[in-house]
Amino acid sequence: MRTKLSPRRLRHLGCYEILNSLAEGAYITDVDRKILFWNRAAETITGWPAEDVVGHCCKDNILEHVDKDGHRLCSHEYCPLHRSIVTGKSSDQAVLMYAQSKQGTRVPVEATVAPIHDRHGTVMGGIELFRDMTPAVADMLRAKTIQQSCLECPAQPDPRIRFAVQYTPSEIVGGDFYRVERTDDDEYMILVADVMGHGVAAALYTVQLRVLWEDLRGRLGSPAKLLSEMSRRLHMLTHSSGYYATAVCAKLDMADGVFSYVCAGHPSPVVIHANDEVELFEQGQPPLGLTDDVMYVDSQYRLERGDTVLIYTDGATEVRNAADDELGPEGLIKLVRENIAASEDGRLNLARLEEQLLQFSARIRFADDLTLLAAHYLE
Repeated sequence: MRTKLSPRRLRHLGCYEILNSLAEGAYITDVDRKILFWNRAAETITGWPAEDVVGHCCKDNILEHVDKDGHRLCSHEYCPLHRSIVTGKSSDQAVLMYAQSKQGTRVPVEATVAPIHDRHGTVMGGIELFRDMTPAVADMLRAKTIQQSCLECPAQPDPRIRFAVQYTPSEIVGGDFYRVERTDDDEYMILVADVMGHGVAAALYTVQLRVLWEDLRGRLGSPAKLLSEMSRRLHMLTHSSGYYATAVCAKLDMADGVFSYVCAGHPSPVVIHANDEVELFEQGQPPLGLTDDVMYVDSQYRLERGDTVLIYTDGATEVRNAADDELGPEGLIKLVRENIAASEDGRLNLARLEEQLLQFSARIRFADDLTLLAAHYLE
């Protein structure tokens, strides 16, 4: 006779039996991320039997998770389970990462995490559920390859200037776009744009931005002219769907250090002086694609030797801490100052700045795409 499941029967079942019935992999750790339980689906997905895993940490040559951007997660701030334990919050959406199988191959998995509290509300561990995403990820990786080709910038060795970019989409593909191009011996054009939303739909629009950049190459001498025509064409393409983009477009004249720019509905760029003083550039012009008749106007700023210009998308300023306070531009400037003070060469380290942003955040991961682009004016 089959035993019926009832609330009373469910209470008598142990959590291990329930977790072992799931099709998703599941494991439980203590606050130090030592694995206490490993279910049968986890064995199937990764090839790691429970006896090889329980009592060890992920970093002990077991899962050694990396995220979609190649960050090693174990023992680092990027680990979603660690973020859940330290913030006391569960995932609000699944996180894509790559687990290491027992055979040494990488398995794409989609994971959700949650802290485990005792009866007094104290976090005493965490749980991760994950499922194999191999078929879906294969298609997305092909899309990522296409988008990466659109973001590739030509090599431009120049002892007078150094560019650095840190680009982290919230999904495999994203809605941020950047471009740096040397247009003559003494001139560089820069574009950083943020399409509304993120994911596949936004990524398609970034491809369109690259097409427009190439098509309007003859207008690259003026950021205002370039963005005015780009906005008109984007409006023709996207007004029915409501999509738009914010952007910063700039021309840097290396001969005299003049930085001509347009800030189209985008967060204000930051200039960091050699004496560590920090300023925000002006902003206030409309985003791209909202109308077909916007005419942008260039603003100018003269850079001095040793200045660094930081252009970023709003993923850098809209992060929120545990008190739900937004970082904002002033908070970003504070992190920039701390970053430079801690660097060995006195220069801005974008990889470290990204980690600082995540540490400030009360989230498991970044909710939006993040692009940081720095131009170090050396002479």
